[in-house]
Amino acid sequence: MLIQQLNRTDPDRVLISIRNVDGSGSITTGMGACLVQAGASINGINAVRSTAGTWLGFCGVARSDIAINDYGLVTAWGYAASINISNVGTSLTITRGDILVPSAVAGAFFSSLTNQALSTLLYRYAYAATTTVAISADGWIDGVVRAL
Repeated sequence: MLIQQLNRTDPDRVLISIRNVDGSGSITTGMGACLVQAGASINGINAVRSTAGTWLGFCGVARSDIAINDYGLVTAWGYAASINISNVGTSLTITRGDILVPSAVAGAFFSSLTNQALSTLLYRYAYAATTTVAISADGWIDGVVRAL
């Protein structure tokens, strides 16, 4: 775990190390990652791309591309310059402050959650720091991660 020293001009952030064991491909920059929650791969470092079914293990957003069976860092707390968002099959607009949750696309996020529903996600989420124009395909925004 890397915890940034106090710095007045740079947002606070906590980074953790993960190992990509997602057999479907790389965890690329901005994708959500979840610690493995079942099977023999549970060890506190093995991770896969986030989906609705793995969200309770959400541990952060990838800071760079992490190839299969390779190690990399995810932002577990704090500002993330790149968060992968998905239109989940329809055109939608993500507004600054919207809570981001896993989309149908593994590793990507979209916004359709009420604040009251956050307890079902154990208060692990990301939120948008910018407003996008209506998106009709995958894209990236900056945001804030709260996965600890």
